[in-house]
Amino acid sequence: MGLFSVHLRSEHSPAHAGRPVATLSVRLRQSARAALRGTRSEVAAALREARLAAIAATNDARIVAISLVLAALALGLEMAASFHLL
Repeated sequence: MGLFSVHLRSEHSPAHAGRPVATLSVRLRQSARAALRGTRSEVAAALREARLAAIAATNDARIVAISLVLAALALGLEMAASFHLL
């Protein structure tokens, strides 16, 4: 039986050492990814808002179109009544 027979390695060996300190390029890459993640979510939120605004504008345009058609029909009926066609 050796000194480290239970663990097979020392607890202070390189295999059990903590994470190595990240190099500058790794830290830059991680911070760039985090920034892109934040930017992506902001862009997605802006696109969602733009989509909802477009839907609302389309609905408003439909309402205006229907009211214009109804006004044209009412004007046509009024003109027909004034010329005694009805």
